[in-house]
Amino acid sequence: AMQCCTTRGDQDTEDQPTIGGLFSGLWPGNSQSRAGPSQTDQGLLLPADASAARSAEVVGRHVAAVPAGRKHLLAYSVSQPSQPSQPSRRGQRGDIPRLPTAQCLPCNTTSAVPIENDYFKGQVLLLYRPVEGLDYGHPYYTHFATRKRNWEFRIQGRFKKVPKGELFVGAVLRDFNYDQPVATSSTLAMNTAMSLIKYQYRIYFSWGARCKEALKPDAELGAAVSDLTIFDQIIVTPGGRPVPPVEEDLDEVNDVYGLSLMRRDLGLAEYSRMCQEVVGSLNSEDTYTFRLWGLSQLLDVMNWQLKIGARVSLDHFMKDFPIHICMYELDRESVDDDPRHLEFRKKYIFDLMGWSSVVSISPALYERYAFVDPPRGFELSVMRQASGGSFHSLNSGSFHVAESERKPFWRRWIDRLRWIPKATCANSSQDECTGLAANS
Repeated sequence: AMQCCTTRGDQDTEDQPTIGGLFSGLWPGNSQSRAGPSQTDQGLLLPADASAARSAEVVGRHVAAVPAGRKHLLAYSVSQPSQPSQPSRRGQRGDIPRLPTAQCLPCNTTSAVPIENDYFKGQVLLLYRPVEGLDYGHPYYTHFATRKRNWEFRIQGRFKKVPKGELFVGAVLRDFNYDQPVATSSTLAMNTAMSLIKYQYRIYFSWGARCKEALKPDAELGAAVSDLTIFDQIIVTPGGRPVPPVEEDLDEVNDVYGLSLMRRDLGLAEYSRMCQEVVGSLNSEDTYTFRLWGLSQLLDVMNWQLKIGARVSLDHFMKDFPIHICMYELDRESVDDDPRHLEFRKKYIFDLMGWSSVVSISPALYERYAFVDPPRGFELSVMRQASGGSFHSLNSGSFHVAESERKPFWRRWIDRLRWIPKATCANSSQDECTGLAANS
């Protein structure tokens, strides 16, 4: 039986029954599922098939919210249960495992979506440029119209438990069929992709343990991760200072918000040195804002493709499973001279799971996670603007400016000028007024 990739090697789940056969019907030779009862998001103890059906219904509603023929990013924040199992009820055998919760993260919202787990508390903002075209109705029209990036990821918050080991950020294949060798075409495509970024990022790459090796309790998962230099910007706000609004333009952030490190301004060497200083001074009082967009020129998540000269479908690597963008702490002291990123050595600070709406996701995913709706105040519906093909998620605090009411560019530019009040000239000489206007 194939062991569930989200639990193999995790010491916290040793007492849980193995979830086998999750890939039954997807690839030949896999056994049937033996998953037991599961825990739903509302604390109701349901059989595994009922929990999976509930998750499928939740995700189905999220997919149905996407306008027909349009592409959207489906994203979820994964958090592990505080208690790995629940004592069984009368007539049930053994403990009942609690599934990780996958809470929906709407994209392009005008307010960041709150997230929290045992290690981190904060908020996330996922932005993308619509494939169908960018119009004035998009809440981040100006942001994308003046930049080449296709998506941007922002996360802001505080560490609830200060990391002591090394920090890594990137993609981890926490859901995948490892009962197969690596295809030659996948190797060629990934080697090409790595050659394009090896001088810009310090990448640790692994295909993960495969076939029989994948069944071992300490098996390594596939991953492409780096240190904090993978972020394009890091802002460290000391406790007591105002926190930068994560929904606003942070390229030229005010010094009042603390230390701002911009990769493109510092260069890789200096940026790496300062990132190491940030890691060495991590604490639970400061607020950290991380931004990532540089890889959007390589990874086209909306079309589910790698752009490496030619476009290569992610189906070659992912099949019908999602990407997990994670930050985790790695304890290297537990295993001497072993460079692998083994699961029992990791502590996941955050885990964001996502896939494009063009992907028919594997039903096995519904047996692994308890999918739930977004936090209260964030609507599930996706609004498409009448002026074009652009659409975005809405939350209760968002607003929509009608196309006819939107000010033209020249008017918005004039509104930003600093005009001198008439009272200034009334109480001053003409020369003083002229001097003030020249300095404004």
